[in-house]
Amino acid sequence: MASLAASVGVLLTGITLYVRLGPLAAVVAVLLAPIVLCGFVVVHDVFRRRAVTAEEQRLLALERDHVRRTVDLIADPSLTEEERLAVLDCFIPRLGREVSGLSHRDRFVVVSELPPPARALLARARRAVNVVYRSRVMQRRLLDGLANEVLLPRQVWEIARLLRTQTDLQEEQDRARQGLVTPELLAVLEPQQEALNRSVAAVTARVEGLERYARRVQEADAALRAREALDNNDKYRDLLAHTDDEEGMRALAAHGDALEETLAESVREAIEAGQTLTP
Repeated sequence: MASLAASVGVLLTGITLYVRLGPLAAVVAVLLAPIVLCGFVVVHDVFRRRAVTAEEQRLLALERDHVRRTVDLIADPSLTEEERLAVLDCFIPRLGREVSGLSHRDRFVVVSELPPPARALLARARRAVNVVYRSRVMQRRLLDGLANEVLLPRQVWEIARLLRTQTDLQEEQDRARQGLVTPELLAVLEPQQEALNRSVAAVTARVEGLERYARRVQEADAALRAREALDNNDKYRDLLAHTDDEEGMRALAAHGDALEETLAESVREAIEAGQTLTP
């Protein structure tokens, strides 16, 4: 339609110039018309492509956000931003990128694909990490914030990856035990099952280590709240002063001094517990 309108415009312009300025002007207009028309088509195509690209980016952003909200993924923290987006694109059907996403398949775990016991163990690990991240001692940088920001996501990823591997191997064991199980087959499978059981126990111990760390952090948080409550001791000292209770005032002061050491010890224990989490 735009090209037809431009052609009609060129024709009318040529007729007008021929009538008013003569045939030379009409010939020049006709010769310049294709150049003008090509320029118009190119500009129109550029703007159209920009509009299509912008709309595609907007739609893709919405679809990626939907994947983030609906698909529970544990991704390798070392993935680049481009690789993270490629992982999300694997779950957008219209893109047809399931095959291309296989190159990153060992870099993320879909939580829903794990069996219930593995999901429960992973949930415990994630809860423990969230306790640390939400703690006041973490927010106030009393803990090693940089180490936690790097180490804890790595711990969750390693646990999720091992749980997926254990799930795959357990399914392999179950398939091998279908049908007749001979002593020769058991001689192969039983050591493998024992190795798998030991791995499950090791991952469980790692989760328990995270939970112990979270417990230490909670204790440090409680000591911090106590330290903040200690600031109200002036009110209680005034109360005791009005009742001439010097012994009570001395006891209150002594408890305050002891609490300072308790806070320092709680934070120290939390840091030490975190140091044991190093892979």
